[in-house]
Amino acid sequence: MLFCIRDDDTSFFTSPEDLEKAYSEITRWGPVSLAVIPFCRAGFSKGVPEKFRGRWSVHPLHDNRPLVEYLRTGISQKRFEVMLHGYHHDEPSGRGEFAMRRDLVKKIRDGREYLQDLLSTNIRVFVAPKNAIGKQGLNAIAQAGLHFGGTAGIRCGWPVFSPATWRTWAKLRRWHNRFGVGIPWILDLSDHREIPGTAVTPSSSFETNKSIFNCALQLNGVFCAATHYWELSVESSLDGDPSVGTHLQYLVDLARKNPQVIWANVGDVITNGPLLY
Repeated sequence: MLFCIRDDDTSFFTSPEDLEKAYSEITRWGPVSLAVIPFCRAGFSKGVPEKFRGRWSVHPLHDNRPLVEYLRTGISQKRFEVMLHGYHHDEPSGRGEFAMRRDLVKKIRDGREYLQDLLSTNIRVFVAPKNAIGKQGLNAIAQAGLHFGGTAGIRCGWPVFSPATWRTWAKLRRWHNRFGVGIPWILDLSDHREIPGTAVTPSSSFETNKSIFNCALQLNGVFCAATHYWELSVESSLDGDPSVGTHLQYLVDLARKNPQVIWANVGDVITNGPLLY
């Protein structure tokens, strides 16, 4: 089984101490893939400090020099991979930045080039702000030669006249009818691939996520834990479930102690992982 961790919302507002507190121990065992915002807009995202929320000022990543140096070092040590997480992230309209706009090809191109030059790395995966994507966003991802961290589906952008769309839809329907837990595979939409994420958040069910992990392990599939560094100290909203950080640590321990598990970054998993059959 292939295992990876996707963490969203690294931005100008992130400190090296934030990431070190969240992942210093975890990255001893395997890499963490960080979805990074190039030019973070101070809207109402929980990743934005309260004193900045609602100002709508724009904060380029390069203005946080300690974070840039920390990320460069972490990338060179293979502790971290960088993925592109939108351009500004927050929109005054409240909609997902990559759900419906006309300038998305330029935003992806410029944001990717900016992060690659700034952090001396290569970016292969795009993660949509708020996990919201649309047809224009998927087209822009494909044009850039990127893959998608998440799943779109027919309602959120898969082209309705593409044979790959209906092949994938039929396979997913067959999978859910047989098992109904998670999607332990990479989805190949012909012009890009998608990697389903298993949310590790306050509202995520601990028992459900254990079942999804075990299913992926039994099938020699893929498990991608999707979380936020700023949420790891938050308690679960479900009675009896552990905090977000403890929840993630449990999954990490399962992965690192099982010889069947190969821990890799999201880019490698989405490129080389087993496809939905």
